[in-house]
Amino acid sequence: MIGNYPDLTEIELADRPLLDPMFRALGDGVSELTFAGIYCFRGLHNYRITRLADDTIVLAGSDKGKCFFICPFALPEKELLDELFARCVCMKLATTGQAERLRAAGYRVTEDRDNFDYLYRREQLAFLAGRALQKKRNLVHHFQRENVARTEPLSPERIPDALAILEAWRERTRDQADYAPARDALLHAQEFGLQGRITYVGDRPVGYAQGEPAGAGGMYIVHFEKTVPDRKGLYQFINQDFVRALPPEFTLVNREQDLGDPGLRQAKLTYRPCGYVHKFRAYRAYAIY
Repeated sequence: MIGNYPDLTEIELADRPLLDPMFRALGDGVSELTFAGIYCFRGLHNYRITRLADDTIVLAGSDKGKCFFICPFALPEKELLDELFARCVCMKLATTGQAERLRAAGYRVTEDRDNFDYLYRREQLAFLAGRALQKKRNLVHHFQRENVARTEPLSPERIPDALAILEAWRERTRDQADYAPARDALLHAQEFGLQGRITYVGDRPVGYAQGEPAGAGGMYIVHFEKTVPDRKGLYQFINQDFVRALPPEFTLVNREQDLGDPGLRQAKLTYRPCGYVHKFRAYRAYAIY
């Protein structure tokens, strides 16, 4: 049940019938703005939801103790928007269109480069053709030479195998921020319409990828890729396998953001993105942060 502002309520599974069609109608392809994305990351970003007096649905949250808000579906009336800016440090995940309207209304808007989503042509990731992607091809070939692997759809009966992969990943990974979101995504995969692929070496599950279509049409978002440790070329292999299995109507693959991590940024750039989903943050015009 979504509360009325200023009451903020937790994101619940019961909100999905209302919110999921609204998220799927969005046309910008922002990777965070799906019901699965908001629900699974609700704990990490302290997401809450409310309905304003003009019926606009707004999300609020906090990172490192700093409050922010998101307007996924529409910008509210200016008086209400001013009230939100008075209560929060900034507005996050503003789209290009929203950024233009916010600037015109006198707010300070900045690019949020660390959260740009990386876009790739599906055929590029599926075939890894050309000299620029030769190292990726070599890693895939190495994995195939060293392992007798098979891949399967991530169907409900294989979710326990994917959970085993996730636990193996957790044991060896220092940054486990997305462990709980990844687990939720597996447990609610059918309910959220998430799809995926899982890789086995012999009878052992070793890696999986999972994602969903974006409302932008023709775009597919890869939310999670997890593997067991110490399998050279496995990440490149599951990436290619997942993309190859996508229906042909998906011509763009959204591999989400780098969060400002230098290593992750370099890894995403080496796959030669064809573009980005731009995102912005907005602030009160007179605020300095």
